[in-house]
Amino acid sequence: MPIFLIHYDLPVKPDVEHPDLIPILTRIGAKRLTATAWAVRTEMEITAMRDELQLCIMPGDRLVIAQITDWRAMGTMSKIDAL
Repeated sequence: MPIFLIHYDLPVKPDVEHPDLIPILTRIGAKRLTATAWAVRTEMEITAMRDELQLCIMPGDRLVIAQITDWRAMGTMSKIDAL
C-alpha cells in the first residue's frame, strides 16, 4: 500500500475553527509526524483523502497531500516505518 504525506497550514485560529481535522486524520489511519505533518499507509485514493479533509479546511488554509516512496526522518512523533 502506498504511503501519503499530509501537510497543512492553518493560519487563522487553528484550534478553534478546525475541531474535526484531527479526528478525520485519525479515522483514516494517519499518524502524526510533526505538529502539522501526518503520514498514512492506505489504499484510499488521494482525491478521496483531499475531499475528506476539505470538509474542515477553511478559506486561507493550505493543504498538501503527496505520495511518498522514499523518506528520511529524524525526531518525528510517530515512526513512518511503523505505518
